[in-house]
Amino acid sequence: MRIYLDMCAWKRPFDDQTQGRILIETTAVLRILNAADAGIFTLCNSAALEAENRRNPNQQRRERVGVLLATSGRATPATPEILARAETLVQQGFGDWDALHVAFAEHQRADYFATVDDEVLARSAKTKLGVKVTDVIDLLQELHI
Repeated sequence: MRIYLDMCAWKRPFDDQTQGRILIETTAVLRILNAADAGIFTLCNSAALEAENRRNPNQQRRERVGVLLATSGRATPATPEILARAETLVQQGFGDWDALHVAFAEHQRADYFATVDDEVLARSAKTKLGVKVTDVIDLLQELHI
């Protein structure tokens, strides 16, 4: 099984943990990372994840997320097909980065695209995609981890 976490999910452990929702989502992300480390499934990496992370102005956060991303293997490079699919998704209302991430997840044949982004969840519910989009908490429940 393959899971693609979007950048919001990768960054969640480094957000302000005094907010209840963020703390719960952080716990979910950490459980997902631990399950991947235990070999229960594979996490996807992509050129989009690495590029978006490089744009993070907070050096410490950028470095920490970079270390986590490195555990998910070599990044899949962009292809004309991925970029074309991302453009289609932008035309359907996704933001640029979100469209790229979904296009990579589809290309990598991820079983799940997990996020903490409410806009991505709402847009995904209205769009036919080649990957199941879910929030990180529901993913834990569905996979029983």
